[in-house]
Amino acid sequence: MNNNEFVNDNLDNLLIEALNSELKAKEFYENAHEKAKSNSGKQLFMELAEFEKNHYNKVKKIIESRKEGEIIQDNDITSKKLQIKSEIEGDIEPNKDEIINVIYLAIESEKKAHERYRKISNMFNNEEGKKIFNNLALDEINHQRILEDELYQLSNKGTIIWG
Repeated sequence: MNNNEFVNDNLDNLLIEALNSELKAKEFYENAHEKAKSNSGKQLFMELAEFEKNHYNKVKKIIESRKEGEIIQDNDITSKKLQIKSEIEGDIEPNKDEIINVIYLAIESEKKAHERYRKISNMFNNEEGKKIFNNLALDEINHQRILEDELYQLSNKGTIIWG
């Protein structure tokens, strides 16, 4: 196996791992959606789950394009862009303490995903691998920021401002 084949095999394997990771993140947010009691809390976690689905689709398309259009079978997944509202008011979250714990776990998960994608990006000498995983790392930082904003609001005001 020459060096180029080795890099391509590693990139493909790492993309499959990323695909599985995004699926697990989506399931985590869907579970958090069920725990939230307020409409804003439910919407926040559902939109984060949708964002993870978008990541999943992004990685899936990269894999398919690398495999010359070979289709990866799964459910029909749609995505929706996240929009951050800056208003101060929001829904009171009756399940505040549990949701705060979920958000802490989610923030740590996003930090780890960012670090993992950065490390993977640094493993590659070729621009394709670097670009793919750098973009995924940047998306994880955005997720982390969104969650930290909601954590601040929920901790200080008891409300979720999403929606």
